[in-house]
Amino acid sequence: MNTTRETVSLLDSTAMGSATGLSRAADLAGVPDVAAVRTGQHPCARCGEPIVRRRIRATHDLSLCLRCEQKARAAAYFQLYYTSNKDRILNKNRRWAKDHAPTLAERRRERAAQKVAEPKACIDCGATVARAARCRRCHIRFRYAADPQYRAHRLATTRRWLDKRAG
Repeated sequence: MNTTRETVSLLDSTAMGSATGLSRAADLAGVPDVAAVRTGQHPCARCGEPIVRRRIRATHDLSLCLRCEQKARAAAYFQLYYTSNKDRILNKNRRWAKDHAPTLAERRRERAAQKVAEPKACIDCGATVARAARCRRCHIRFRYAADPQYRAHRLATTRRWLDKRAG
């Protein structure tokens, strides 16, 4: 069993190019060496902040700063926890929703009232729309102009409808 001091010395020796070949494998994998991590010369792969570590263990991901590594570990833990307890969590949530139905309805009404405060407008003609960027008329006009397959499909559909209507 390695102690922390032995682990750091092992990592230091591999980072300085020992005969084991681990430093070349680490360089190929994009993992920074221990000396660069200790002095803050290597940026974090996720956020770009310089990585400065006082303690370096074999379990640390040397390509991430401490904050990003903690976030990654927490995310992995909660993802594993959720997948292993998914049914229990969902049953608890359903039970809570059933017991607190009036509270949920009140919260839904409050959210709906907040959303109505500023109505959206179509980006082409300015007509009021619920969620979309364009109203139905402008959306179809845009699709006709931008998508030749859609145009051919819609024209064929319209032709069939007119032929059927004419007799």
